[in-house]
Amino acid sequence: MIKPVIQTFVGLFVLTSGLVIYYWRDIQYDPSNIELTLYFGILPLLLCLLLFTPYLIYKALKKYQQRKQKQQDQANSLAQIRQQDSENTKEPLKPIEDYPLNIFSAVAWHSFGKNTEILEKMMQFSSPELDSKLLNYFGLPLLAYRIHAIDSLLEKDQTEQGIMTSLSGRRIQHLIQDQLEQHQESLSLISRQLKHSALFYDQELAYQYRIHPGWTQENYQEDESHITPLTTAPVVRLNRLNLHILLADHLIDDWNEIYQKQLLSQIEQQYSIIPAQIHLQLHFLPADRAYSNWLNLIQESAGQSYEASLIIVADSEIDQDYLNDQLWQNEHYIASEYAASWCLAAPELEIEGMIPLQTLQVAKHVTNLQEYLAQHQVDLSNQLEWPQPFLVVLDEATHSKKMKKIQKSFENIDFEPDHVVYPKIYLGHTQHLATVFAAMLSAHLVDNVITITYGLQQESTYLYFTNTKNDQLNQSTLVA
Repeated sequence: MIKPVIQTFVGLFVLTSGLVIYYWRDIQYDPSNIELTLYFGILPLLLCLLLFTPYLIYKALKKYQQRKQKQQDQANSLAQIRQQDSENTKEPLKPIEDYPLNIFSAVAWHSFGKNTEILEKMMQFSSPELDSKLLNYFGLPLLAYRIHAIDSLLEKDQTEQGIMTSLSGRRIQHLIQDQLEQHQESLSLISRQLKHSALFYDQELAYQYRIHPGWTQENYQEDESHITPLTTAPVVRLNRLNLHILLADHLIDDWNEIYQKQLLSQIEQQYSIIPAQIHLQLHFLPADRAYSNWLNLIQESAGQSYEASLIIVADSEIDQDYLNDQLWQNEHYIASEYAASWCLAAPELEIEGMIPLQTLQVAKHVTNLQEYLAQHQVDLSNQLEWPQPFLVVLDEATHSKKMKKIQKSFENIDFEPDHVVYPKIYLGHTQHLATVFAAMLSAHLVDNVITITYGLQQESTYLYFTNTKNDQLNQSTLVA
């Protein structure tokens, strides 16, 4: 470094000295001692410093970055050592906890269709469509997953003054209403069991039912001759129907108690249920905790031996006003709408006339999937020979780090790409409740002997389904 500096200084000294001497001689100038020092000493030095300034700045920055990187490496090494120490001193693994449930009916709705139609379109890699009603800032149509049937429903009730002010809120209302209609048979049988249980176990509730308008009206089909024996014959006790509706937390300002009261009144009148035996709750879930809160709700339902539950998840962003706010951040925003629901209860609760479609078991603190499958005598070898999807991944396939973690979770299972389906990539950017919808959608892979759904949000929690429509012992569905 010193040699180039000296060479540069000497070169500049010779150059400036020659120019100055030539100029002074031409004008016959007699310089002073200060001028000689300035032009033959300081000027070459300043020019040399000016030429080397960029190089010196570069070297200083490089040295600073190296020092910072060294500090970062030391911090990472220290953190790794601490992590290893914590792993060596961590608490023993928690025992596996199982929470069994029966699923009596399951429904899902998406722009691809309903139930199994949705998964069929996903396996065909269907794409969103250009939506002429949703435009970007240039007036061009956007891609979207729109359920066109909802547009027809909105046209029919456009003359009525709705409770919701936003278009997305009204669309979600229709999604919820459709889910309730699809479970009509299950709700009818549950309501009948509620009445019969009240007549047998609770005199006060029995009196309320006898004076209920649904029992006293002329067109009510159950007469006293059909009711009286139930007051003396044993009946499986059913105390309450729980209706849980899961919504995105940013909708909390648009939803009020009026809608909740109207929906509760609708169910009470339609199925002749007294208010004391039905519980309706709206859950506004944040995106980062939606899946864990849903799992807690499933686990809570497993501990309710005398209560049946209907869980509905619904979301929609097919709303130009809402999209206008999102397009500022992402001009390629893809909106979608979807809904899914399960009617379930604890296994000890038997409801007359209802046969479970699937048995569900929530398994917590499972650290080794292969060992867990072996303990439950589940064999994947037959499934691996066929190109039928049986793995439903609740995470996006676009993140390489996540895919490595997922592959590590199935490192002892030699699955192929044909065995995997990724529902979240078919929900556009409407991802607030996408993980919950994908988990509930996996229940519709009913033709498989075994189906496994896995999500990194809850790495050690599995939902284990057994399909009751098949007589094979190992026909089951796993949701992790």
